[in-house]
Amino acid sequence: MITEVEVRRGREDGQYVLMVDDRQFHLLRRAVIVFSYQEESAVVRALVTGAEDVTLAEPLQLDVSYDDVVPGPVELTFAQLHAVYGILTSLPTVTWAEEEFVERVGDFRESVLRMALVLRSGLLTSGLPV
Repeated sequence: MITEVEVRRGREDGQYVLMVDDRQFHLLRRAVIVFSYQEESAVVRALVTGAEDVTLAEPLQLDVSYDDVVPGPVELTFAQLHAVYGILTSLPTVTWAEEEFVERVGDFRESVLRMALVLRSGLLTSGLPV
C-alpha cells in the first residue's frame, strides 16, 4: 500500500523534495514513462502537465536503465510537481482493460490515484509556499 509522502523545501527557492520510498519512486517514474509514450497529442500533454514545457528526465532518471536507477528523494520545481500530479490523476482514465493497465504501468489504477492523493496531502501538510 502506498503510504504518506513528506514534502520538504528544496535546495533552491521554488524547489520541492518528495521523500518517496523505492516503490513510490518507481511508480512515479513508470507513470511518467507510460504517459510520455502513450500520449501523442501535444494539446493533451499540455492539458495534463501544464502549458509550459516541463522535463522530468533528470529528477526521475528517465534516461537511465531500470537496473541503474537509484531510487530516492525527488527534487522538483512546482511546474514539475504539477506535471507529475496531472499525469497521476489522468493516467487512470485511459480506456485500457485493467490487465493491460497493470502490465503497462506496473500497478493498479487505484495505486496510481492513491499516489496522487498522498502527493497532494504531503504538499498541503508541508506548509510550503508555491
